[in-house]
Order: sequence, then structure tokens, then C-alpha cells
Amino acid sequence: MASNLSSIGFSFDDEDAFRETLTDLANTARDRLTGDTGEYAIWRSRSGAEIWFHLGAEDHPGASPGERVILGLTPFYEGQSAIPLCVTEAIRRPDDNPLEGMLHGWVSPDAAVMSADHRPAGDENLDDIGLGSYPIVFDAVDFAAHAERELPAVWTCRIAAFCREIVVHTQGEFSSQISPGLPLAAQALIPIGLISDEDDEDDEEDAAPRGGVAMPTVLLTGIVRAHRRLDNEITGRAYYWLSVESLEATFDVIADPDIVTGEITDGATVEAVAWLFGRVLD
Repeated sequence: MASNLSSIGFSFDDEDAFRETLTDLANTARDRLTGDTGEYAIWRSRSGAEIWFHLGAEDHPGASPGERVILGLTPFYEGQSAIPLCVTEAIRRPDDNPLEGMLHGWVSPDAAVMSADHRPAGDENLDDIGLGSYPIVFDAVDFAAHAERELPAVWTCRIAAFCREIVVHTQGEFSSQISPGLPLAAQALIPIGLISDEDDEDDEEDAAPRGGVAMPTVLLTGIVRAHRRLDNEITGRAYYWLSVESLEATFDVIADPDIVTGEITDGATVEAVAWLFGRVLD
């Protein structure tokens, strides 16, 4: 199965190679985003792949004088998507470091419940109304920069779907191979990481655990509007970028060639199980 890093061309033979390569990238990252809880060091490739390293504050336990502790990292792909979302919640998981977290939002915000200042109108209970076409949760690479902003609000976000599975269907009639018992349309999205039903938990490892925290995973189908085979300049490994028009939104879709079933062509239909990463453009 593909990993988030192999989706952008990073694959390592052992733990030492992994640590050495990523430490070098963190040390050479030129772009920085600093906040009260630490700093993002952002490595950007020529092909669009990114790694957002999480650096602890200068007084973080274990930090040597003049050095910053690497607390974690989040991969990303800087693609072309620009998706309006009604963002309703910033979510911190129990094991997240201060620079990690997820955002929950609704795709295609409903104009009937939105006011001119990009906030839901009136005093409606958010649990009782739909704020858009469907909800998603994504790992926000710039979470710390937005976690304390007032919510709910409408933000434009760039969303990249890192594939765990992907099947390409040639132009023509679509029939799901990943979920053959599910009557999916050719353009659909199911936020499986928000499903906590006991039966779904048994059948789908990317579904949210019963009573647990949501996961940024989706089952999506859509039409390929553009695609490119790219090379990671650090490892030389290839990966795919696709612009996929799904239900009421066009996503950047990223895939390790080893997991692609079928031939990617513009106009083809794809179905994928994917982990969502995003950043806020507003």
C-alpha cells in the first residue's frame, strides 16, 4: 500500500536513509511560517511536492542552543485546486503536536445560510442544518496559523487527495471496482473518515473508529481533467498528479504509480480511497 510520502516519490530502504534524507530537507528548507507554538520549515520541490516540517519553539525540551527540535512533518502537493469550504471546526487529535491538526468543513457552501461577510447567518445550530453539499475533514499543513480564527467561516482551500487505492476507468460506463456493492455515480465523494457506524468500521480500515476522532479519508470518484507524471528530484521516483472533477469540487489527486490500476488519460473516470491534505488560501 502507498504511504503519504511515497505518493510524492519518497521511498526509503531503511530508517537511517529516511532520517538522513528528511533531516537534510528540513535543514535546507528556505520558507518559514512562524507562530506562537513553533515554526513550519517548508521544503518545496520544483514539481510541486512539499514537506512541512514542524519545528518546536526555541525553549522546547531537548533543544540544543541555536537548534530547533523536529516534532513531525506533513506532506503536501501545491496543485491547482481552490475549493470554497464552510469551515466549522479545528480538530486536534490526542497525539498531535502543537503544529498539527485537522479542519472540518462543508464543500460548496449553501448560499441560503451564508451572509455577505462569509459567516453563517442567524443563530442556527450547526448540528441541525446543512452548511453545504457534504462534509470533509482534512489534515491542514498550516493548521497552527488558522486554529484560533473565528469559526464557522468560508475559506478557500487547496485540497490534495493522497491515494491509498486508485482505479482508472476508460471513457464510457462507470462501475465501481473498489466498492462494487456501493452504487456510486461517476462523480461522487463519501467522507468515510467521518463514518463511525460499527458495521462500517469492520469493513473499512479508513473509517473513523466508533466513538473516536474523525479521519481525513474519503472515497471519491471523478473525471480526470488534466494529469502529469512527475519525478521527485531527490529520489528520482515518479508519481502522478491529476486534476479530478468530483462532486461539486475539483481536487488535486496524487498517486504512487505502484498502486494505479489502469491507464490514466484525460477524460477517464477514476475512483480512489485517499487521505486529504490541505492548506488555507485566504
